[in-house]
Amino acid sequence: MSVRKTGNGRLIRRSPVPLYSQVKELLRERIARLRGEEHEQLPSERELARDLNISRMTVRQAVRELIAEGAIYTAPGRGTFLATGEVTQQLVGLTSFSQEMTKRGLVPASRLLEAEGVTDHEIAARLRLQPDEPIARIRRLRLANGEPMAIETTHLPLTLCPGLLSMDLERGSLYELLQRVFRLRFGVATQTITAEAARPATALMLGLAEGEPVLVMERLSELDNGRPFEYVRSWYRADRYHFAVRLGPLRT
Repeated sequence: MSVRKTGNGRLIRRSPVPLYSQVKELLRERIARLRGEEHEQLPSERELARDLNISRMTVRQAVRELIAEGAIYTAPGRGTFLATGEVTQQLVGLTSFSQEMTKRGLVPASRLLEAEGVTDHEIAARLRLQPDEPIARIRRLRLANGEPMAIETTHLPLTLCPGLLSMDLERGSLYELLQRVFRLRFGVATQTITAEAARPATALMLGLAEGEPVLVMERLSELDNGRPFEYVRSWYRADRYHFAVRLGPLRT
């Protein structure tokens, strides 16, 4: 698949506009023509460099800027694709929201809604704690490129992460913080997904109308020694976020 070299048919090499900016505009034109087509694959950096007779470094700079803007995303091992504003997460391992968004070329962010120590008999039972043991409850609005995607409420035993509630919980990945600062080693997780109608407060925060569908995700995660360390309940926009599972061959 080739790319037109400008609206006039070629790159202008002696233009005051840098070559990478001209390549970026060429790709913008293609993106505009493809808008509405889901996950359309774009040419590789090698193909673009060959077709335009320029260096891959120049192409890479243009591609990186478009990824940062959320116009396209790169899937490792598969290529570069047009971003549709929707996210499909493959349920193949324990990953964070930040990791999933970054992998798709989107900019993840969080808005902290609540961070406090609580006691909760039901959550304590899920985490195999004593009823009066302190639990960190962290509630965040999760965003991608500034758009609300999910409301996430995380519960963690405070004995595993003392001082967590005084740390910056808006920037970066909570999982990265738990691994780097508290040396937690993650194991497996059990996750369930259901659907419900958005209640007024949920709809308001996610930019939905009351009653629109949301996906409700519950996850209980364990350390590598089998100890539960996290219980999460999240509400995702059903129009923007999809979950997918890869199935093996049929066995009889």
